[in-house]
Amino acid sequence: MTFVKALFTLLVGSTIQATLADDWVSYGGNHRDHTSLEKGMRLDWGNEEPKRMWTLEVGLGFSSVVEADGIALCQGHESGKNTLFCVDSESGQIKWTHTYPCRKGDKFFLGGTRSTPTISAGFAYVLSHEGDLYAIDSKSGKVVWSKDLVSDLNGIRPEWGYSGCPLLTDGKVIVETGNPSGSLVALNAKTGSLLWRGGGHEAGYSSVKLRSYSKGELLLFNQFGLSIHETISGKEIKSYQHKTRYGVNAALPVEFGNKVLISSGYGKGSALVDLARITPHAVWETDDVSCQIASMVKLNDFAYGINGQAGTRSSQSTLFCLDLQKGQKVWEKKGFGLGSLILVKETLVVLSDIGELFLVRANPKKYEELANFQVLSGKNNWAPPVYSNGKMHCRSSNGEWVCLAMSEI
Repeated sequence: MTFVKALFTLLVGSTIQATLADDWVSYGGNHRDHTSLEKGMRLDWGNEEPKRMWTLEVGLGFSSVVEADGIALCQGHESGKNTLFCVDSESGQIKWTHTYPCRKGDKFFLGGTRSTPTISAGFAYVLSHEGDLYAIDSKSGKVVWSKDLVSDLNGIRPEWGYSGCPLLTDGKVIVETGNPSGSLVALNAKTGSLLWRGGGHEAGYSSVKLRSYSKGELLLFNQFGLSIHETISGKEIKSYQHKTRYGVNAALPVEFGNKVLISSGYGKGSALVDLARITPHAVWETDDVSCQIASMVKLNDFAYGINGQAGTRSSQSTLFCLDLQKGQKVWEKKGFGLGSLILVKETLVVLSDIGELFLVRANPKKYEELANFQVLSGKNNWAPPVYSNGKMHCRSSNGEWVCLAMSEI
């Protein structure tokens, strides 16, 4: 093979690889919008089902999965301890584990882990619901540094424990502590030293995310509501009150231009908040859409999500399509319980709370199901699925981690 031909083959192969494969480095994906632009997910299954590449038992909890650089991470709880599992993403073979003491935290539900780990620049960052934050070498599993959000940073743990996923940006790891004198903190990603504090609201159950519309700003959905912070200093720039019973604001905010969609359960509902003015205001509000746990996804002028409440009425929950301009539901469909969803290109991947996986076209006109498979057992399966490098990761509240081959190739 000539040098030119070899180079052409390498470049074409690299382009195909980049087009068809994509890592998923934190909760909600690389941009915390529960969306993957990865091409090549198989949609036409007929009577077939996806191949189970591997399964693993990881313990109780609701930590979702991340995958990058050939490894996948998830954490679970067993016998008074949390364990972070690092596995080969193709084979499921355990490369290393990190186990540390942590209470089950089973108030009114099964209990176990809440927060999803993050992978960044050769490190894994993981937070426990009690406030233990670890920076771990992703190759060796060695702890590089650790902090306790309560004892080291004077944090105030929310009632159901810390749930946010650490955010990595510009050499900083950013987490929410709940400290009234600086709830949001940035630590040096390599050393753990404190860089700044900002804001003073009680910690919610969502995760901080970077704004894509306005660079250098952070979005946080805490117990007060929506707050916007400077990335460089943590200073709170703006806020919009959206309080719920029990302080449960959990779903990730969804950006829609210079507007942000927020939603909560307990009858509070949703609001599209315009951030263009000094004082943010709601373009519209509705109690017809209440996302208690699962985050919504957006495609063009429409959002899709799960409307419902945990408990005896969770079976009445619905998958819905929401017109963002009007604040009105276009369609809704029962049968998923209080499940979760992600968007892969233009396909909704919905995981029901009893472990059934649905592929649904993101069609704003009607519900259009493409396929469904029973993947997990148990109930209250609230961790969203993850699609990365042709693989679908699904994790049950009981700790069953299933990796499916979902690529066309």
